[in-house]
Amino acid sequence: MPHKSFVGTTERWLRLLGNWVMCGSILLAYFVLIKLLYSQSLPILARPGGLVSLPEWELQRRSEFRTPLLETDCPFCTITSSPAGQSLYGYTSEQELPWFAEQPTRLTQLQDEFGTQHLVTAFRTTLPDPLFGEEENIVVAASYLAGTVLLPGKTASLNRIIGPYTEERGYREGPTYMGTRIIGTVAGGVCKIASTLYNIIVAGDLQVLERHPHSMVVPYVPPGRDATVAWGAKDFRFRNNRGTPVIFWASSSEGVLYIAMYGQFVPPQVQWHQEELRRQPARMIKRANPELPRGATKLIEGYDAVTVRTWITVTYPNRPSERRELGTDHYRAMPHILEFGP
Repeated sequence: MPHKSFVGTTERWLRLLGNWVMCGSILLAYFVLIKLLYSQSLPILARPGGLVSLPEWELQRRSEFRTPLLETDCPFCTITSSPAGQSLYGYTSEQELPWFAEQPTRLTQLQDEFGTQHLVTAFRTTLPDPLFGEEENIVVAASYLAGTVLLPGKTASLNRIIGPYTEERGYREGPTYMGTRIIGTVAGGVCKIASTLYNIIVAGDLQVLERHPHSMVVPYVPPGRDATVAWGAKDFRFRNNRGTPVIFWASSSEGVLYIAMYGQFVPPQVQWHQEELRRQPARMIKRANPELPRGATKLIEGYDAVTVRTWITVTYPNRPSERRELGTDHYRAMPHILEFGP
C-alpha cells in the first residue's frame, strides 16, 4: 500500500498540473481573441470614387474557391480596377511583345554579345486604371530593368536594379494607401514590376532566393503569385542557376507592363496551383462623406482576409513531373465602407 506522504505528494502534483493546463487554455483563448480583434482593427485601405469593379481573374476564381480582391500596404503598391472582360495578367508569346516588330538596338546588341536570342518566357500585367504617378513610375522602373544581364551562378536583387526609389532616379509621387486615404509617396506603384518578374522567374525555373507577398491581395495577379519590394526592408532576389546567361527586357505602355527573359535554354512546362485554406469575412464600416448629397450613399467594396497555399507542377521533356511547394501566404482583410451624405 502506498505511503500516505507519497499519495499526498502525488495529489498535490496532479492538482498543480491541472492548474497549469487550465491556465494554458485560458492564455491560448486570450491570444486567439486578441488576434481576431487585431485583424478587425487593421488600417482600412480603400479607394474612393465608388464601387471597385472586380477583375477577370477574381470573377473566374470566385467560382473555384472565392479568392478575394484586396489591397496592399506596401509603400510602392496600389490597387487598380479592371474593365469587364479584360484579362489582367498572363504569359505571352514573342509576337505579342510590344517591341517584337521593331526590336530595340540595345536588346539586339546584348543578344548578340551573350548569345541569348531565344525567348525563354514573357509575362504581362495590366494597369487598366492607373492613379496619379503610378504608370509613370512603372515606366521608369521598367527602363532600369530592361537590359539587365544575369550571368550563370550570379544573384540579382530587384531593389538594386530598379532602386533606390528617389526623385533623382526619375521617380515621382505615386499612390499609397494610408488608412482610408490615398497619399503620395515617391515611386508609388513599382511593386507591379516585382510581381510580374516573379512569374517570369518561376516559369523560367530560376532559383528564387527571397520573395515577400503583399499584406493584402492585389488585383493584377492572383494571390500567391505576387511579390513586394521596399527599400531596406523587402527585396525580390533570385539566382541564375542555369549554365548560360539570361537577359531581361521590360516595357510599360498604355497601362500594360511586359517583362521578357531571353536565354539559351527551353524552360519546362509550369502549372500554377492555389488552394484557399482559410477565409475571414470583411466587416462593414459606415462613415459620413460631406461631398455626397443628403440621403445618398456610396459603397466602397472591401474584401475578405484569405490564406492561400501555392504550388507548381514542373515538367521537363522525358522526365516525370515534379511538384514544388511555394509556400502559404496570409492576406489581411480590407473592410467594406458605406459612405453616406450627412
